[in-house]
Amino acid sequence: MNRKIEDFLTELEKEIEEIWVNEPEDIYALKKGYLPSGAGIYGQYYSVLVMLGGEMRALGIHIFADLIAFSQDPEFDLKHLQTMAKRMLKIDVGVISYFGLARYGRYLSRYHELIEDMESKEEFARVTKSMFTYTNRYQMWLHQIFPWGVSQFFKQQTPETYREISENLERNHTKGRII
Repeated sequence: MNRKIEDFLTELEKEIEEIWVNEPEDIYALKKGYLPSGAGIYGQYYSVLVMLGGEMRALGIHIFADLIAFSQDPEFDLKHLQTMAKRMLKIDVGVISYFGLARYGRYLSRYHELIEDMESKEEFARVTKSMFTYTNRYQMWLHQIFPWGVSQFFKQQTPETYREISENLERNHTKGRII
């Protein structure tokens, strides 16, 4: 294993241990509504929380999990894994920090940069497993700070409500009204 990758793993494992029970400072800042990049529209950060929650779930549940599974598959060689990882992470590397997760974004960017330096499938799997753990720990913190109470304003409707809405739309359509 080359020195850059060893150093990265050592730092990442220390970072995982640090955030296991201590909220990362970028999550804390986000929770308080502070976004140095100014991400979000209309002076709010709720949309940023929604977007980040989805991105982090996708990274943890799909991308890193799939890369680990592919690394165990004999039909994929190291070059396949490197190509897939670079492509699958391309957009996230560009937006995660902008949307407020600077600390996580630094590690994601470093991982992305080191992909080409990985020398075996085993090394790829080891580093990717650490990123998988780190990503899911971050996702857990995001889940904890999400303002779930907002959901009370999005009540489910009954079929009767939909029938009433449909009838009103139909009635207005046949009268030539635009709603």
